[in-house]
Amino acid sequence: MSNEVHTLVKRRVVGSQTMKSVLLYMADAASDDGSGIWVSKANMALDLEFKSKRTVQTAIADMLAKGLVKEVGQRKHHHGYTIEYQINLSAVAGLPETRPSLTERNQRGAGNAPVAQNVGGAGDAPVQEVHPTGAADARQEVQEMHPNHTRTILEPCVSPEAPHTQDFNFEDFQREFEDVYPRLGDGEATEAELRAAIEAGTAPAKILAGARAYAAEQKGNKRQYIAFSENWLRAKRWVQHAPASKEAADPAKVLEFHANTIQEGKPFLCRTISAAAARECIAAGLVTLDQCREAGVQL
Repeated sequence: MSNEVHTLVKRRVVGSQTMKSVLLYMADAASDDGSGIWVSKANMALDLEFKSKRTVQTAIADMLAKGLVKEVGQRKHHHGYTIEYQINLSAVAGLPETRPSLTERNQRGAGNAPVAQNVGGAGDAPVQEVHPTGAADARQEVQEMHPNHTRTILEPCVSPEAPHTQDFNFEDFQREFEDVYPRLGDGEATEAELRAAIEAGTAPAKILAGARAYAAEQKGNKRQYIAFSENWLRAKRWVQHAPASKEAADPAKVLEFHANTIQEGKPFLCRTISAAAARECIAAGLVTLDQCREAGVQL
């Protein structure tokens, strides 16, 4: 997210509430230069509470015609591609402002009278149009943000355990996940689940470690028994497949976990247990052959 782009869009008259909502949503996903926008139109419609993604498509088409956004490429995923957009910052900056500047407000409110300069201890100093804390020399779009900040506001991670910062590159993270995960499903659904996990405070490294561990566990297993990426993420299974300590990686505890899964007989989870792991559970006396078959484990 770029606070600069978001603030710029927020304070401009776009022309309709629908276009403004979509453009703000796009700004929320943009880099500081307005690029890097490739969110799902279906997800956008859901988040903005539109009845269908057609509303989003129409709004984007109108903004393309006005030159407020432009198509810059395509992002491939499992079921095709997503169009990548960039916000035209100069075009947006040229739109009318939603509220008058401080100078205009002073002129409108004071008529021909001089502007009082003794407010807040300014004495005989020239009137300052921004908060007097050092932002006066910053770019105008920066001054439109909170004037105590001369650059993009630094926001803390949502979780102190998550190592990512404002420099975290989601696209690189998603690309690495797709490279290591053994069975990609719906591209847009996978992206949505990854974003939800990161926003919830999960460290990207934990998700990647879990994906690698799951890929190693499923090596040699039939593809139809491997969970689709979006389902794996939705179930937060990186917790199961990315041990946080040596104790969590104890082979005996891993076998016990698989045995409990087989005994519970949950079909979706049982299908993820490899034949080799099931045979180890049988050899250890934790489950029987019949229990494995009843649970749907392939032996």
